[in-house]
Amino acid sequence: MTPPPTPPSPAAGRLLLVGARREVRRLADALQGPPFAGLAVVGFVDGSGRGRQLVVHPGQAPVPILGRLDHLAEVADRARATHLVVAVSRRRAQRLLPQLAGLPLRVHWAGDKVAGPRSLADRPRWEAGRAPLALRWGRVAKRAVDLVGAAFGLVVLSPLLAVASLAVLISSGRPVFYSQVRIGQRGKPFRIFKFRSMRTDAETATGPIWASNHDDRCTRVGEVLRRTNIDELPQLANVLLGQMSLVGPRPERPSFVETFRAEVPDYEFRHAVPSGMTGWAQVHGWRGRTPLRKRVQYDLDYIRRWDFWLDIKILFMTVQHVVLGKTTWTGPPRRGSRG
Repeated sequence: MTPPPTPPSPAAGRLLLVGARREVRRLADALQGPPFAGLAVVGFVDGSGRGRQLVVHPGQAPVPILGRLDHLAEVADRARATHLVVAVSRRRAQRLLPQLAGLPLRVHWAGDKVAGPRSLADRPRWEAGRAPLALRWGRVAKRAVDLVGAAFGLVVLSPLLAVASLAVLISSGRPVFYSQVRIGQRGKPFRIFKFRSMRTDAETATGPIWASNHDDRCTRVGEVLRRTNIDELPQLANVLLGQMSLVGPRPERPSFVETFRAEVPDYEFRHAVPSGMTGWAQVHGWRGRTPLRKRVQYDLDYIRRWDFWLDIKILFMTVQHVVLGKTTWTGPPRRGSRG
C-alpha cells in the first residue's frame, strides 16, 4: 500500500517538479538528499498537463499533476511553491524563466541531458542557481529600461504634457488627471493615471463599460487625446513607481477582470508579469473593442517568448503603431487592450 503523504510543517519548503515525466522519475532518488531533504513535493508540471497523478518514486505517494509548462507561473503561485526543480532542455528553460518574474522561488535547473541519481548526487551536473541568476538579470535589465525610459519620457514630453493639461483644464475644467483602479502583476490592484478624456459624470448612469471609438461620453479635447494616445502618457508615472512596465499586458479594471476570468480560462496567467503601457497585443491591433481571446492569446505568447530584446522590439513597434497606425509586421505569424 502506498503510504499517505506527510503534511509539511508551516515552515517547510514546498517543491514543485517541472519537466518531462521520464526525466523527473530519474531525478526522484536525488531529491531525497540535500538540498531537497525535508521539502514537501507538492506537484508536477509538464508539457501536456494530462492525468491527475504521477508516481515519481515507488515508495512515496503519487504526486498531483497541477498543470502545463505554459502556465507555470500561475501553478507555482497557487501551489505556494518555494523551490522548483526544472528538468527540461536549456532552450526550453530559457523560455520558462520570464514566467517566474516576481515569484519568491529558488529554481534548480538540470542540463540538457538529465543525469542519473548517483551522478547528480556526486557532481556538478546539477546547476543550481543558474535560472535564478538569469531571471534576476532579466528583471534588472527590464526595470532599468523602465526607469530610464519613463524618466526620459517625462522630461522630453513635459511641454506636450503641459499643453495637454492646459487644454483639458480650459475645455472641461478640473480634474485634469483621472485615476482608476486596475489589476496588475499577481492580481494586485493599483491606481492608473491618465489625462481625463470624458465628462466627469461619464459612468453615472451606465456604470463601468468599455470605451468605444467616438464615444459620446468623451469631451472634444478628450477625443483628440484618446485618438493620439496622449491620454496614456501620465502612466509614465506608474512606471516610475514600479506599478507598471513600459511593455507588458494592459491592466484591466477589477470588474472586467472578474468577467474575463469566467470567459477565458487562461486569462489569469496575464498577471504573471508586470502590466505595461504597450504590449504585444496592442502593436498588432488587438486593443479596445477587439476579441478578448485574441488579446489574451497575444499576451500569453509575449509571456512565453519574453526576453529583454523582445521588449525593445515592441517599443520600436509601438512608435510605428502610434505614428503610422501599423499593425502588420513582416515575419511568420505568431500564436498569440487598450485598457
